[in-house]
Amino acid sequence: KECLDSVMNQTFKNYEVIFIDDCSTDNSLEIASSYKNVQVLKTKHNSQAGGARNLGMKKAKGEYIVFLDSDDYFTDKYSLEKLVNHITDEDLIFINYTKNNFGIITEMREPKTSMAKKIETTKNLGCPTKVFKRKLIKDMSFAEGKRYEDIMFTLEAMCRSTKHSTLKDSFFTYRKVANSNVTST
Repeated sequence: KECLDSVMNQTFKNYEVIFIDDCSTDNSLEIASSYKNVQVLKTKHNSQAGGARNLGMKKAKGEYIVFLDSDDYFTDKYSLEKLVNHITDEDLIFINYTKNNFGIITEMREPKTSMAKKIETTKNLGCPTKVFKRKLIKDMSFAEGKRYEDIMFTLEAMCRSTKHSTLKDSFFTYRKVANSNVTST
């Protein structure tokens, strides 16, 4: 609910929200279905984050795609407005974010370097730490049924990108919680 509230309360309103239910066993489908203007889709079988992201990308119509995991949320109500005001015509936009690691808060800053240096040195290979131009990734897909499905996807997008930038403000809060995909064994 906190994630979807952060999306629905944005000051910028010209966006689509696609919620993918990947055979959830909690009440997230019920929560998402209670929101107007949220397109709710279900996977046929549990395909984990990769399959859910692939389904969302197929349905997306916007020029840019932002991935936001259900345990994360936009930093403030101006996140999308700041992003839209920042965009010129980039293939890829690196975003700064706040990391909430079991209550320990850290500001994660993306260094301004060349793409080659980013590919060589970055530790932020998660797709939620990037904004992708839909045309850049239209023929790409995430690995399904695997953990860390976004590493190869993100590296390929970075290699394809010819124009990138970094959004300076914190865009979202990445929350590390117990029993999530990242913390489970």
